[in-house]
Amino acid sequence: MPTPTPAPSPTPDSSLRASLSATGQWMRSSSVAASGAILYGASQINPYYSNLAAIGLTHDPAGYGTVQRWMQWYINHLNWPDKWGLYGTTYDYDYNNGVETSRVYADSTDSYAATFLTLAWTFYQTGDAAAQNYVKSIASQLDSIGGVLIQTQQNDGLTWAKPDYQIKYLMDNCEAYRGLRDLAAIFQNALGDANKATYYNAAADHMLQGIESLWSNGAWAMYKDNAGNLVAPNMGKWYPDATSQLFPVLEGVIAAADSRSQQAYTSVNNAWPGWPSLSYNAQDPFPWILVGDAAIIMGDTTRVATYIQSIETKYVKNGFPWTWYSAEAGWFMRLNAYALGARPL
Repeated sequence: MPTPTPAPSPTPDSSLRASLSATGQWMRSSSVAASGAILYGASQINPYYSNLAAIGLTHDPAGYGTVQRWMQWYINHLNWPDKWGLYGTTYDYDYNNGVETSRVYADSTDSYAATFLTLAWTFYQTGDAAAQNYVKSIASQLDSIGGVLIQTQQNDGLTWAKPDYQIKYLMDNCEAYRGLRDLAAIFQNALGDANKATYYNAAADHMLQGIESLWSNGAWAMYKDNAGNLVAPNMGKWYPDATSQLFPVLEGVIAAADSRSQQAYTSVNNAWPGWPSLSYNAQDPFPWILVGDAAIIMGDTTRVATYIQSIETKYVKNGFPWTWYSAEAGWFMRLNAYALGARPL
C-alpha cells in the first residue's frame, strides 16, 4: 500500500476560503424562502438586510442564482406608489409557513433603495454574463429606485431616513452616497447612458458635501435633526454611536488615508479596545461583522485576524447560531473575499 500523502496544514487563505464557502452555503440552505426572498431570522423579510446578504453572495459563484432570485423578488415587490407617495420603495414582510404578508412599513426608504443599487452594481461587476444581462434588463426599475433617493434628498445634500422620519443619519447617507455612485456606474458602464450617469453622480456630489458637513469636533455627527442640529456620538455606546463612525470609510465616502478616517477609527479603538474579541457583546449581542470590514479597509490586519478567529470560534464552527443572520453572513463573505484580494469590498 502506498504511504498516504499527509494533508497540508491549513493556510490563512484556505481558512478564509472555507469560511466564505461555508457562510454562503449556510445562507442558501437556511435563509432563503421558496419565493427567492432572503430572510431575516425565520419569520421576517427585511429588504435592507436581504440586500446586504446578497451583496456578500456575489463573492461566491454558487450564490449567483440566489442573488438574481432575490433581486427579482425585490423588483416584484416595488411600491407604485407607497404610503408616502414615493415610487420604487419596498416594505418589510412577515413570513409564516411560506406566506408573505406586507407590514406596510419600512425602517427607512433611503438605505433600502441604496443597498439594492449597490447590489445591482456589485452583481454586474462579477463579470458573469447572465448577471450582467439581468442587471441591464431592470434598468428602468433601477432608475425608479434611484429616484427614491432623489425624492428625499434635501437642500443640504442629505436624505431623510424616510418621509415621515425626518432625521438625516450618517449611516444612511453613507449608504445612499454609495448607492448613487453605483447607479451612476451602471448607467455609464453597463447601459452607456452618460446623461443618467452624470445626473446620479451630481446627486452623489451634493450628498458628499452634506456628509462632510457632519464632521465636527473630531468626530462624525451621528445625525442631523430636522432643525439642523448635529448630534455627536457617545463613544461609550456601541450602536449606533461608535459604529456610525466607521460608515464613511466603510462605504467609500472618505478614503482610509484621510485624516478624518484615521481619527474616527482611532476613536473606536480607544473606546472599544476589545472589539476584535467581541467585547461589545456585553452591550449588543450581534456579531457586527461590518466593523471588521471597516478595519480591513483601514489596513488593520492584526485586529482583523483576531476578529475573524473570534467569529469563526463563536459562529462558523458552531453552525452559525443566532445571533447570526443573513446580513451578517453577507458582511462576513465580503470580509473574507477582501482578505483574499477582492476589491472593492
